[in-house]
Amino acid sequence: MNELLESFYVARVKNRRFYPRKLHLNLTGSFHLYGARGTGKSTLVVDYLQTLPDASWLYIDCQDPIFALEDIDAEDIEAFVADESIATVVLDHYYDGFLERMPQVEQCIVVARHRLSSLPFPARELYGLDYEEFLSFGSDRTPAQSFNRFVRVGTLPALAHDDAHTFAATMRMVFHAAFDEEEARLMLILSRYQGSRISVHQIYTYAKEYFRISKDWTYRTVRRFEEERLLFFLPNHDGSRVRKMLVYDYALAKYLSKTQSFQVTFDAMVALALIKHGYHLEALTPSGYREGDRAIFPMAFVDDVGAWKRLYDRMPLLKRLNIHAIVVVTVNNRFQCDLGGVVCEGVPFFEWSVATA
Repeated sequence: MNELLESFYVARVKNRRFYPRKLHLNLTGSFHLYGARGTGKSTLVVDYLQTLPDASWLYIDCQDPIFALEDIDAEDIEAFVADESIATVVLDHYYDGFLERMPQVEQCIVVARHRLSSLPFPARELYGLDYEEFLSFGSDRTPAQSFNRFVRVGTLPALAHDDAHTFAATMRMVFHAAFDEEEARLMLILSRYQGSRISVHQIYTYAKEYFRISKDWTYRTVRRFEEERLLFFLPNHDGSRVRKMLVYDYALAKYLSKTQSFQVTFDAMVALALIKHGYHLEALTPSGYREGDRAIFPMAFVDDVGAWKRLYDRMPLLKRLNIHAIVVVTVNNRFQCDLGGVVCEGVPFFEWSVATA
């Protein structure tokens, strides 16, 4: 078993490139890092390891193919750590059942797709790139170029550097690396209904028209996708059971569906930005979001007159919901208008997203 751990120890994983993220990892103590597939968890942890003395850490990839034939346990790790004077152990791509218990080491970092309640460590969640982080990946662009690029490539770090000629190939590679064949088929269906109000039963009904798929597997996998934050189902303001569904990366959903309109993409961009920064949303019918006493409406190209026309008939509902402020997120228009005593402010996405963070 020492030979197996030795192979991980001498591998010395490194990043090809790394750009800083807003989430800073603890310098001391054990912790659990989790987040959806492709959001940069491994890259962030490997960057952290580069700040430590080279011989002081052990990185174990729990998805390494060798573990189909070989097992390790906490006692093996503890013995190896003691022999090599290792302070930090990383268990990347960890899943429940890989070890019977956590090794007793100075610092243990457990990286997984979703939060593992069984772990006795503080947990930190990593989302995809927000707009500020995305800008740091390419600061030589104009604001218009940066926004257009953010719309096109989305929030997954692996796509942030790609140009128009390599985007499709990289997205395809990222997608097939993140999802197995059955999961990929389901993601194709889910992406077609980005931003729709839909039930899991409807998802199953649509999926079985194209694939041989069981109802139990569909329900189970959709629930797991929701736990992994690959999907978000937003409650409706009226309490109806059919909820609004969002795929975690709007660019991935657009790539898979091929028909997603810009308004659907923009709507998802706004909602996901709010979710990433901890806001608890309700979906308004037919569009928009409620967050406390605010209403947020993604309206890409509207001006003050257009916003007034589109929202005036909705004011009775908004007042019943005790909405005291309305924010209209646009692509680049800025305005302010009065809607029956409620201030409506139009804010460009690039300003709004930074203020939201």
